[in-house]
Amino acid sequence: MRLMLACWLTVLLGCAAPTSLAARAEIDPAQMDFAESSPAESPKDRSSSPQGNEASAPQEPAPLRADRQVVYSASLRLVVVSASESMAQVQRFTEEVGGHLSESHLRSITVRVPAKDFDTTLARISRLGEVVDRQVRAADVTEEMLDLNIRLENARRTRERLLEHLSKSTEINSTLKIEAELSRVSGEIEQMEGKLRLLQSQIAMSTIKVEFNVLAPGRAGSDRGLGLPFKWIEALGDGLVAGNVEKLPRKSGWLFFGPKFDPPADFIRYYQTDTQVEAMNAGGIRIKIREQENFDEGALSFWSKLARKALVESRAMSVGEERDLGEDRALIAGTREVAGQDQGYMLMLARTSKQVYSFEAWGPKSAFDAQYESLVKSAKSLRR
Repeated sequence: MRLMLACWLTVLLGCAAPTSLAARAEIDPAQMDFAESSPAESPKDRSSSPQGNEASAPQEPAPLRADRQVVYSASLRLVVVSASESMAQVQRFTEEVGGHLSESHLRSITVRVPAKDFDTTLARISRLGEVVDRQVRAADVTEEMLDLNIRLENARRTRERLLEHLSKSTEINSTLKIEAELSRVSGEIEQMEGKLRLLQSQIAMSTIKVEFNVLAPGRAGSDRGLGLPFKWIEALGDGLVAGNVEKLPRKSGWLFFGPKFDPPADFIRYYQTDTQVEAMNAGGIRIKIREQENFDEGALSFWSKLARKALVESRAMSVGEERDLGEDRALIAGTREVAGQDQGYMLMLARTSKQVYSFEAWGPKSAFDAQYESLVKSAKSLRR
C-alpha cells in the first residue's frame, strides 16, 4: 500500500513540473520588468528606453523651430544743402523699391520700405548729406507673436463653445450671461487679430525716419549748445544763422586796432576793436574776423576739427569744401539754408603759438559764389 502511494506521488510531481515551467515561460519579459520596476517610473520613461516597446508607445516628434520675426527701424539726422530736394530724393528711393510715404513735415520725412530693401535704402539715404546721428533698431517679436497666436486660438475655441451653448440656451438669464461673455471674448479676439496684423505689417515693411538740418534734442531753443569750453568756437556761424553782427560802425583808435587784412574790392571795414573786425559790401556779403587766445598752443588740426563739428552739429552747415592753405591755415566752406534761401559760408582758421584767428564770410549763395575766390584771397592776406 505504501509502495503504491509513493508511485502515485512520483507520477503527479513529474507531470506538474513541466506545466509550471511552461506557464512561467509564457510570461512577457516586458511585463516582468514592469512588475519589478520602481513605482516612480512612468510608461513614458520606459517607452523612451532602448528596451521599451517602440511599436506600442512611439516617441513624440520634436517641435519645429520657428523662424525669428524681427521688426527693423532706423532714424537719421542729416545735414544737407537743401532739405526740400533731399526729402524728394528720399521719397523717390522709397518708391523705387515698392515702399511708400508714411509721414512728412517741413524738415523730416518718414517712409516704409520692404524689409529686404532696408539696408540698401538706408545706405542711399545716408549718402545724401552728412550723417550727424544714426540709430538702427531691431526688435525680435517672435515670442510675442507665438503668444498672441496661442491666446487667439484659445479665444476662438471659447467663442465656439459659447455659441454652441447659446444655441441650446432656453432661459433668458442664461442667454443674457452667455451673450455678455460672448461679446467680451469677441472683443479680445478682435484686439489680438489687430495686434497680429500690425506686427506682420511692421515685419514686412521697415520704417525709416530722416530729419534734415535739424538740431539735436536739447538744442532746439538756440543754434548753440555743444557744451564746449571755447565760446568762440560755439559762436562760429552766429552771424549767418542768428544775424549776430555789430549794428553800429566803430573805427579803430590809436590805442587799439583789429586784425589786419586786405578786404576784397567794394568792401568796407565798418567795425574794429583790438580783437575783432567786421566788413561788408553792398550785395549783402559780410566778413567777421576775430582773434582768440591759443590755449595750450593747440594745433591747427585740433581747432579745425572742433570748428567743423560745431558748424555741422549746431549750425546744420553742409560742408562742401575743406582745404589746407599751408602756413598753419585751414579752410572750411559750405552752404546753409536760412529762411528758405541758400546762403554760402566760409571759415578760415589761422594759428600761431599764442593766437588763433577766425575769418568768416557769408552771404546769399549766388553773390557769395561770385565773390568766393576773392574772399579766399582776402582771408589769406590776414596778418598774424
